[in-house]
Amino acid sequence: MNPEDSRIQFECIKCGACCREEALLVTVTGRDIVRISMGLGLESSEVIRAFDFYLLSSSDSPEGLRDTPVVNTEQGPAHVALKKMENGDCIFLKDNLCMIHTIRPMVCMSFPFVFWDGGDEKTWGLSAMKEICPGLGSGPEVEISDLRELADAVLEDIALFKEFAEEWNRNEENPTVEHLVDTILSDQRFTV
Repeated sequence: MNPEDSRIQFECIKCGACCREEALLVTVTGRDIVRISMGLGLESSEVIRAFDFYLLSSSDSPEGLRDTPVVNTEQGPAHVALKKMENGDCIFLKDNLCMIHTIRPMVCMSFPFVFWDGGDEKTWGLSAMKEICPGLGSGPEVEISDLRELADAVLEDIALFKEFAEEWNRNEENPTVEHLVDTILSDQRFTV
């Protein structure tokens, strides 16, 4: 980890700022999709309504999404993220609280921290959107052991979804969003 940043203070104050930020996409992994589907008791045709598929206009992902897997859909390559309402709020935000807090996506669990796998060492930093988080700089000092544990979970989720996305993109001749979600929900890698 980053020893020079080990004195970061953070405590989520449940203000909903990160859930309302229009420019912040809440990308999801296969495990996130399965966890939300199972936690809410939704079939694939129902759970699909909670997600948006952000199409890429070119072969390059935006800088903040470069480590996020892209999946082929009937409309083209896309990032999978939680749906945003017209006002920019996350579909699961109500009265500044997350309605799916216990089964929220891994990126939500880790905000405002971001993680990278540097081969021999996992590193961490703060999100480019850290300025929207009033809980950063308040509360207790963040324990390095907690960040290591979170880094392991986040990076494992991303690695599994990257593996899946590469297989999906290589093998699906006529990819559809509906078939993608069905395949994710039946893939044993994402069992929670």
